[in-house]
Amino acid sequence: MRHFLFEDKEYRINPYFKRRKKEQDSAVALSRLLRRLGPRSRRGSGGNKTAGGGGLGRSVDARQKCVVKMNYSDSIEAHRVQLEQYLVREGKGLDGGKPELYGTDIDEYRDNMVGKNFRIFLSPQSDRIDLANLAERFIKKLEQQTGYTLYWQAANHYNTAHPHAHLLINGKDKDGKEVDIPRDVVKTFMREYARDICTAQIGYRTPAEIEIDKEKQLEAPRFTHLDKTINELCGNGNRVNLKGIIGDRERVRILTRLENLRKIGLCTYEDGSYQLSHSWEEDLRANGRYNTFLKARSQLQYADPSKLKVYTGEHGTISGKVTKIYRTDDDTSDNHAVVIESLDGKTAYFVPLFKTPEMFTGKSKTRLENGKPVLKDGKPVIEREKTKLREGETVSIKTYESQRGRLTPVIFKQTESQLLKGVKND
Repeated sequence: MRHFLFEDKEYRINPYFKRRKKEQDSAVALSRLLRRLGPRSRRGSGGNKTAGGGGLGRSVDARQKCVVKMNYSDSIEAHRVQLEQYLVREGKGLDGGKPELYGTDIDEYRDNMVGKNFRIFLSPQSDRIDLANLAERFIKKLEQQTGYTLYWQAANHYNTAHPHAHLLINGKDKDGKEVDIPRDVVKTFMREYARDICTAQIGYRTPAEIEIDKEKQLEAPRFTHLDKTINELCGNGNRVNLKGIIGDRERVRILTRLENLRKIGLCTYEDGSYQLSHSWEEDLRANGRYNTFLKARSQLQYADPSKLKVYTGEHGTISGKVTKIYRTDDDTSDNHAVVIESLDGKTAYFVPLFKTPEMFTGKSKTRLENGKPVLKDGKPVIEREKTKLREGETVSIKTYESQRGRLTPVIFKQTESQLLKGVKND
């Protein structure tokens, strides 16, 4: 599933970098080895396995948990905003103050800033983690893995339930090399680094902490290890085979999870069995990624909740009304999602955007700098007019391929009569 940007120069993970197959195979093998290292906790007499070897009888990774996210930008303007405004935003520091920057020498960082930059979010599950130590050791691990000597800055934010660190990495290292962070490092190793560092600081999770974490899975609005067990019980279909559950405790947990999935509309109970919706796993994973997807699913105005899909380039041009605009991460710079519904209720799309959403109005204007027209070959430069997107607007979205081959969605204003005409033609 691709993530889109509103414009080419905004934060996103690079999905096009590929390592050679031998390197990929080695990375996968090493990541599997890392998961097997460290002490494992097994359940007591009540912890039986389900059919297929899944479920609660599995060994549990007792390392500390840490959420790791990475985005990147090619914009020097966005780079400066991150460094000068976002990282040090008032109210996000300890005791509601202004966060302090740390990392490489700040003057040296500014002198070597380029457009390309990486932003990494580290959020440990435990509030006992020394965030500065986590960030510094994380950067050292990243340098060892990639071979770069990085320019970086970081700040700790305390304005959410989990204190966390934001890392900003310059796209040119101290040896003058352009920085590229491979996909397998982003997808696998970064989280492993963070978990190992957190565990080294405060030790492995206790059996009680692990048990609490498992109980949270019962109501978690994302795809969990317990959902993997439920998937195994379904076989090739979507009907849960409750007879495949071994152990009363396991049965209670799975039934509780299924009831919670039923409450949020991802499964039904009919004729003595649970039937999962066709897209239940996809919807849970989407919500784990954007955290507002299930909320958007329940707040559709025209379409049935089952119609909502995350927008990708495969959907082509879409049209409809903007029924909702969400912030997908309260502590990530301007990450939004726009919900577009067709007026006939046949389609609904959740469109992730990594900046405040805007749309082209269909009008043009002269580009100005310092209040004066920008000239090219002696003539004023004319550009298409954009405005902030608001709920209730009728729009169309098209994807364009940038010079780097990235598909980028662009939003255009449409009249309601144009949309209704399209519905009638269908």
